[in-house]
Amino acid sequence: MDLHLSNLFSAILNPIRILFVPSVKIYWAYLVSSVLITLFLVIWRSVRRRGFSTREYLGNIFSGKVWFHPSAIVDYKYYFLNTILFPLSFGYFVVSALAVASIFNRSLIFLFGWFQLGESPSILGIGIYSIAFWLLNDFGRSFAHWMMHKNSYLWEFHKFHHSAEVLNPLTVYRVHPIEGILVNSCGAIGSGLVTGIATYLYPQGITMTSFLGVNAGVFVFNLYANLRHSHVSLHFPNWLSHIILSPAQHQTHHSKDRDLQNRNLGVTFAFWDLIWGSLHIPDPKEKESTDFGLKNLNPLDYSRLTSIYLLPFRQIYFKFKKSFHSPLAKDVENHSD
Repeated sequence: MDLHLSNLFSAILNPIRILFVPSVKIYWAYLVSSVLITLFLVIWRSVRRRGFSTREYLGNIFSGKVWFHPSAIVDYKYYFLNTILFPLSFGYFVVSALAVASIFNRSLIFLFGWFQLGESPSILGIGIYSIAFWLLNDFGRSFAHWMMHKNSYLWEFHKFHHSAEVLNPLTVYRVHPIEGILVNSCGAIGSGLVTGIATYLYPQGITMTSFLGVNAGVFVFNLYANLRHSHVSLHFPNWLSHIILSPAQHQTHHSKDRDLQNRNLGVTFAFWDLIWGSLHIPDPKEKESTDFGLKNLNPLDYSRLTSIYLLPFRQIYFKFKKSFHSPLAKDVENHSD
């Protein structure tokens, strides 16, 4: 009973506690770094661009029309509710990276016997493990995202995230629990496989290059990651945009344009999109679009918290029912009589 009460109390504190956890995107230091990057960007543009209005740009970013938009209010409400509910319920269905690592490690031992590359990993070994961990975790999460855009049933869960009409750092939490389970599980499988191999090669243990206990690559990503869900359009050089997705590229992904919504599906790396043929690099010289959301969106669909949780299941039911009663299904049904 005490354990249940402890878990409940911990979950209730989650909305505030998360701000002090370095492995989480909205860790206070990452929010501060995003503000500093924004200020640097504004100063840079005011010096480099003729006619650039600092007051107008900052006014648009910090406008009440953005931060108090009905869509933003949904973000805030959902963040507080779901960060409490998810660890108490849905979180138990997320695949554990530790479990994957253990299973894969034991499988390797069973297949090939005990093996030890060395007593302790070299700096090179630690570096390779750190990069592989980052890559495979990112691929898993990106692949889950790709599936949600390619599968019409999974898209129903992901639509909630794309229904955001304005962007703010809490929009990253605008994720249906089923999507949260899928994305986190796929990421855990990727990082678990890498860790399973690493611990097989170094049975005495291996560490990774990290800052504040966070993978170094993920840490650097988190320094600017909050700008991905913002109205600050930060572009990377063209060559870098083929390797790392810029915040501007992710903002393009949130466009109402259905074609652009299916672009830039990666989380950190752009080369997944190169493989999938979905990479899009917006021209920094073009006017920045803030037309986010879904076409033909009924705001009431995602204004009530109960609808957010239940609507995707309802839509999937009707979609499945419609496909079952399609002419092709009926033809198959007739031939089976």
